[in-house]
Amino acid sequence: MTQVFKNPFFITGLPLAICGFTFGLIGIASNGTFGYMTPGFLIPGLIMMGYGWIKRKGRKD
Repeated sequence: MTQVFKNPFFITGLPLAICGFTFGLIGIASNGTFGYMTPGFLIPGLIMMGYGWIKRKGRKD
């Protein structure tokens, strides 16, 4: 698990996913534009985190 946090894709994707999740919660709670910004942060963040998880060092498959 510690090898994942050294991967730049995972490190970059984590704040994007957090921002997307937060904007999604704000968008659900209000009728503002935050709901429309959610996919722009959440989807790339999750993709980058997934790629960083797959490409972690020390993987033995």
